Amino acid sequence: MTDPIRRPASDGTLSSSLEALCVTLRTATGPTVVIADDLVVAPAALAPVTLDPFAGTSMLVRPSGHHGNVRVRHHLVTSVGTSCHDVTAPDHVSVGAMVIAGKDAGRAAEEITALARAVGSGEISAGSHELVELVAVSLVRGEISVKAVDLVDVPWFRSPEDVPSAQAAAQSISDERIARLQANRIDDGFYSTFVVRRLSKPLTRVALRLGMSPNLVTVISFIIGIGAAASFAVGERWGLVLGAVLLQLSLIVDCVDGEVARATRRFTALGAWLDASTDRVKEFLAYAGLAYGAAHTGMSLWWVAVLLVVLQTTRHMTDYDFSRVQRLREAYVPRLSLTQRDDAAAGSAGGWSVAGAMEFSTRINRRDAVRWAKRALHLPIGERWLVISVLAAVLGAAWALGGLLVLVVLALAYVLVGRTLRTLTWTGATPPAGSLMLEHQGDGGPLIAIVGQHPGMWSMRFAWAVPAILRFVELGLVALVALVWVPAAIPVAFWWMAVVAFHHYDTLYRALQDSATPRWLTWSALGWDGRCLLVIGLTATGFLASGLAWGAWLLAAIVVALASVQWLLVQSRQR
Repeated sequence: MTDPIRRPASDGTLSSSLEALCVTLRTATGPTVVIADDLVVAPAALAPVTLDPFAGTSMLVRPSGHHGNVRVRHHLVTSVGTSCHDVTAPDHVSVGAMVIAGKDAGRAAEEITALARAVGSGEISAGSHELVELVAVSLVRGEISVKAVDLVDVPWFRSPEDVPSAQAAAQSISDERIARLQANRIDDGFYSTFVVRRLSKPLTRVALRLGMSPNLVTVISFIIGIGAAASFAVGERWGLVLGAVLLQLSLIVDCVDGEVARATRRFTALGAWLDASTDRVKEFLAYAGLAYGAAHTGMSLWWVAVLLVVLQTTRHMTDYDFSRVQRLREAYVPRLSLTQRDDAAAGSAGGWSVAGAMEFSTRINRRDAVRWAKRALHLPIGERWLVISVLAAVLGAAWALGGLLVLVVLALAYVLVGRTLRTLTWTGATPPAGSLMLEHQGDGGPLIAIVGQHPGMWSMRFAWAVPAILRFVELGLVALVALVWVPAAIPVAFWWMAVVAFHHYDTLYRALQDSATPRWLTWSALGWDGRCLLVIGLTATGFLASGLAWGAWLLAAIVVALASVQWLLVQSRQR
């Protein structure tokens, strides 16, 4: 166990410390960590900001009710208090540690330079122990996004009266215990939190002892998921039971990779992509396995699997895109003077309706039963896979797929109603960062390039729904023509749609990392518009079944194999 961090007070003035930080930032090529000189805490507890290369610009905080000095909205810091700055409706307290990402270093240096001048001129009068909080104020008020990262539940102290006692308390928690606490995920669903995570923890300890990488664990989970789908495909009772058990085991092991990554701080862009993409493949394979197995007993369930791909893909697009746009809108802090004492209720720029909606949502979510019920209604992966496993093992494939379809429809209706009502409280255009993220998901082919699109489409108030609508139109078209006009093509339509859905997930994950699919790759796959025309042409000429069968293989070579290689090459060059 290492000694707790306690930085001695600087010999220089606060302004000189700020100027020295600016010099560091101007030459920084990676993250810059800032730690308060009066903080006493175990170094391992600071790993989320000191060792996580993907943390971005972040600040360690702890929940504190209304007695803190930080306000957090959608996991972003929207206001920070010091002896010279007030906070409206605080809900967290600053721990005294933060990191400034390399990509923000230049802008941060400019804002902190202005802060240093204000401190040097006496416009801002604060103690050196407020260095971290003042830096955070300058970033937040300078329109630089600062993530709020919760410190795990370990002893920590600011300016303790009895330093030796504080150090002893900080040393009382082992690094191993801290790593286990940091491995926890705070936004899981009910089933994952209270069942799956409790089963995954022993496996995580084994994986850590064996030195397994998170990516290796992900691959193991993927192999188990394939085994579950293969067992479902048998169609007999024992196969359904075995498939249910393997699907749950795959889910448990899938939690282990994230826990290992958080415990060891081994985060990579490849790992995030691999984890997310294999989850989608495993789920689609489970649908296919159940439908294929049911066919052996005389039941036709491929149509249910087809509808699940349409609805689940559409729902997922709204999940990611709405969340990102909501955060950009409702946690937006307009530029504000450093010398202004109040925060002008920063973060409520969307209007009083937004502030009221946020306060109402926060008040409701304070009740555990309501909060967990809402998470269950969202039907996250744990709940979906639980439904598949239990119904398949007990009642059979028809109940598993049919029951899941009903619940997916209800979940989609629930989230769309809630998100529509929330969107109506917004005013103005979608922020540029959100518009660009949505535009990266356009997936338009040559036809769209010729026809063009409305220039303000990605900035509309409901722009977050556009990618989901495009996915619904494309996948829904395939489902419609197969279900209504060419029933014999339903199984191959499923595989075509699964490949297309994978492509859209790949495009989504790239966009969430501020990247776009290369145009040559998008056009090679014809774009969503070109694929829709292809499906219409195949239907009209009577070649839908054979066209989709051969097309699925060709499309997979482009949007799965070639796209994955291209993405991995880009990531390797960025290291």
